[in-house]
Amino acid sequence: MASAAKTNKPGFIGRVLTVPNLVSVGIGLLVFWVIAGQWRSPEGTVAAAVIGSLITAAIWLLWMRVRSGPNIATVVEEPILAYVPTTEGRPTPTLGDPESEAAHTYLDAVAALEEATNGQVILVSSSRPGLGATTVAMNLATAATRMGRRVVLIDADPSGGISKYGRTEETPGWTDLAAGLASLEEASRLWKVDDANTLPMIPVGSDLENRGEVLGGMKLAEIIDELTEHADLLVINSAPMNWDTSLPQVATHADGTLLVVTPEVDARTLGEMAEQLSDIGAPVIGYIVNKADRLLDRRPLWRRSLKRTLSTFLILLVVYSAWNAYSVWRSWQDVERYTYDEVALDQLPEVPPPIEAGETLTAEAATAVTATPTAESTYDTFMVVGSDIGDARADVIILVMLPSDGSSPIMVSLPRDLYLPNRCTQGYTRLNANFNGCGGEINGATLLSGAVEDFTGVVVDHFALFTFDGFEQIIDEVGGVEICVENAVRDRKAELNLPAGCTNASGAQALAWVRSRTTLENVNGVWRTMEEVSDLTRNERQQDMILAMLEKASEFDSPQEMAGMVRSLTNAFTLDDQLGLTEAVSLAWDLRGLDADDIVRLNIPVENYETDSGAKVLVATRPFDELLAEYFAAPGDDLPK
Repeated sequence: MASAAKTNKPGFIGRVLTVPNLVSVGIGLLVFWVIAGQWRSPEGTVAAAVIGSLITAAIWLLWMRVRSGPNIATVVEEPILAYVPTTEGRPTPTLGDPESEAAHTYLDAVAALEEATNGQVILVSSSRPGLGATTVAMNLATAATRMGRRVVLIDADPSGGISKYGRTEETPGWTDLAAGLASLEEASRLWKVDDANTLPMIPVGSDLENRGEVLGGMKLAEIIDELTEHADLLVINSAPMNWDTSLPQVATHADGTLLVVTPEVDARTLGEMAEQLSDIGAPVIGYIVNKADRLLDRRPLWRRSLKRTLSTFLILLVVYSAWNAYSVWRSWQDVERYTYDEVALDQLPEVPPPIEAGETLTAEAATAVTATPTAESTYDTFMVVGSDIGDARADVIILVMLPSDGSSPIMVSLPRDLYLPNRCTQGYTRLNANFNGCGGEINGATLLSGAVEDFTGVVVDHFALFTFDGFEQIIDEVGGVEICVENAVRDRKAELNLPAGCTNASGAQALAWVRSRTTLENVNGVWRTMEEVSDLTRNERQQDMILAMLEKASEFDSPQEMAGMVRSLTNAFTLDDQLGLTEAVSLAWDLRGLDADDIVRLNIPVENYETDSGAKVLVATRPFDELLAEYFAAPGDDLPK
């Protein structure tokens, strides 16, 4: 008869996935999402979480107060002998797990029953099926036996629940005894409770047509008298009230009734049942509240509500963060990638020797084509490259350097016509010619990165490519950038047309501004060429636009806004395949609130040079490492000045 029953205090998931919790948390989430969507900042997110949590707790508290209904102690008049928790597995913890909480609850119930009455014959019943009267009767009888009482358990329920549980033959039994068809010895069974105790049990017996008449006869009274002479306690398990017409005949022999109820008690039904039992002569002497897990939680509702407030607050922040992280991750998967083949780059021959100085080339320019390498750990670097769709020549080349010690970032524009060594051709070409790549061996972005590394001495960690259509999209996504000019300007070829003063330029206007080579300005009503407009001027404009774009793009105050920015810019950039999501998010968050005034903008000094073939190019007049040393420690030192 041993079983592995144990107290069924629901596990964590069971306690969480309840209707009150799910409904209240669902409403709290909805409120949070609406407020967080309107108030996009860390403060707004926290405030939304607080409000959502409070609403969750309020709804749960209201639900529980309505659901709890009247306190059972105020509904019943007789004492409540025990609050029994739900058990899982087999329903007899007093047999299978005598040290469990539920088993000890039944031991306490027996002690309380003995205090409540001196009666020997106790009827165990309920108002309707499913409340656990049979289970309670078995456990009470077993618990009393363990306490040293002489107990007889009688199954008077026509459904034969006890007999079925014990796998005991139903006949001969209770009805057969009452009809005189079997002796007490023939109708009795012995259950082994433990090594020292056995429990006599009488099954339900035969299903007689005249069952009510038999149970109402004098024979039953004689049997009960005989049993009480040898037993301290008779526990009679009966069918629910009004479910068995023979219940009154059995109840007349009981000293009192123990009613089994659940927390969802119906006061009117209990009152009617108690009145009927009192009229029969088996008055209610106490109640056992079965499946009382909710009532066993003695913590005040306000304390449990506070716990849900804090839990919901944390849940909201976790869900919010997880959703934004998922959004960023999904957007990241959609970003187009470009292979950064550093291994293939390293396998190319070294750069060709410097150009010899001559009549058109100064000695400084002849030695400024390469720089002394800088320690790779000194900077995190990003090369930004812009070009027309389908154009194999880079029109915009900007190197962004982030010092590892947190010093001000550096931005330098590299003129596309800068005349430098080309690892692929083993000769000299314009810098942007590297964007053609090296046959099928190395792609353009990788070869261009190598050329920039050779010239600056700074390793290019990552690169971002954009077309001019993408540039327009980025500017439009960030809400435009400000362009200020003293006079109205135009350039029909670049489709530029800006009024005097400051304009919040669209993507198309910003692109026209950075591409214009023959910019005209209106001075006193006369259109004339703007002074000192050249490729170097375009480089300055490109830097201005990139900085303005970065400033606008970094104006987000919450992960939600950052996720939205990533989604909106997904199709504007092509990134190298070495840049990971974690590194990109960290960079974006570090650049949050970027101030253009904090960025060191280096200008490369150049001079015009005509090649042997007659091409007009630019050559640097100072090595890049010397230029960099004006702002930072000499190459190879650990930290900037």
